[in-house]
Amino acid sequence: MSLGKMLLKMLFPPRCPFCREILGEISWEKVDYPDWARKESASGVICSRCAVSLPWIVMGCPRCAAEQMGRVGCSCSVYDYAFDNCCAVGRYTGKVRKALHLFKYQQKQWLAEPLGRLLSWKLSSQDWAGTIEAVVPIPLTPHRQRRRGYNQAALLAGVVGRELGVPLLDILQRVRETESQAGLKREKRWENMRDAFRCRGETGRYGHLLLIDDILTTGATAHQAASVIKTGVAESVSVAVFAR
Repeated sequence: MSLGKMLLKMLFPPRCPFCREILGEISWEKVDYPDWARKESASGVICSRCAVSLPWIVMGCPRCAAEQMGRVGCSCSVYDYAFDNCCAVGRYTGKVRKALHLFKYQQKQWLAEPLGRLLSWKLSSQDWAGTIEAVVPIPLTPHRQRRRGYNQAALLAGVVGRELGVPLLDILQRVRETESQAGLKREKRWENMRDAFRCRGETGRYGHLLLIDDILTTGATAHQAASVIKTGVAESVSVAVFAR
């Protein structure tokens, strides 16, 4: 580590993305931590308290990532999704919800690094991840991109692509100003996203592409994006999100 980086680390020590506690070594014998979440690197990403208490998705539906806790069926039994696989790190509640809100709405762009690393670790545990050729972020509407100044999905995708060793493809466009999905009911979300995307010009042909977003709720956004990509661009499309 260079002297400059050492000084920066001393002045601005890395903090947990979920509670802002200064990071330190984790005592693993006291932590029930997901197998996929790389113990050798985790002390630089998350604190021991959050490693214990975060609402991890341990057993998720391989198709839509909904947590399976003894219930029958999930959203992919209702919707015929265009994407083929999906994984998510945690449930959209508590500390996860707070961190993603800060990342998405409060200009906390530094959160892309720890959140993206956790997401890439979860991806590495999926048997379908080895064939991913590139990552594709879900784009914002032009108005929302200008107002926010950045696309949180693109920031996440940059980290995930780097960690997986695959390129980032900026091939999707929003072709109309859709409403924010946050305040809409389930069926309205699907109507809102209909025909919202298109692919840019000459995009090439791929076998397996990975869509990246921060959150998946009904899956309407990911479904519409995957539908467009599967029309002449890729044979298979998977989805990775931080929260479900």
